[in-house]
Parts: sequence; C-alpha cells; structure tokens
Amino acid sequence: MGITTVTQFHAAPGQEDVLAELLAEGRNRMRAAEGCESFDLLRDEDDPRGLAFLQRWVSHEAHDTAFAERIVQTGHLDKVLAALDDPIVQHTYQVVS
Repeated sequence: MGITTVTQFHAAPGQEDVLAELLAEGRNRMRAAEGCESFDLLRDEDDPRGLAFLQRWVSHEAHDTAFAERIVQTGHLDKVLAALDDPIVQHTYQVVS
C-alpha cells in the first residue's frame, strides 16, 4: 500500500536560503528513486523559515531504502540538520479511500 509523508523543517535564523537549497537537492535525489510517485518542496506562506516536503511513495520500504542510500549514507542529512533550529517533524499517512 502506498504512503504519503509530510515532513516539516524550520531553518535557523539566516539559514533559510541554505536550507531551501539543501532540501531542493535532497528532493531531487529522492525524486529519482525507484518507488517515488511524487515529491514536492513547499515554503510556509506565514513563516519564510518554514519548509516542508510532501511525498508519495509506493511503500515504506521504497522510501526507507532511498532515504538511507541517497540522503543518510551520503552525509546530506547532516548538512540539513546543521541548518535547522527545531527538530524535523514527520507524519506518514495511508490513503483511507
């Protein structure tokens, strides 16, 4: 069964452009992975330091494999974490109907 994830990020002061660039790069890496159906990067209209991913995957396994190979193992996640001032918040959803 497919999944949708919403992942929220909040940039440290002065890091919003850096974070946006890092997230765009990460999105592009993940978007090319097997099992990715869609992957959007969003900016909060009320908080320019707030960004989010909206992702659709064919399965948890497809997402987790791509994330481990394309983000964690490459050191990209460490760069993203360095640009944040709040922890990452992620929620995963399944289609109800």
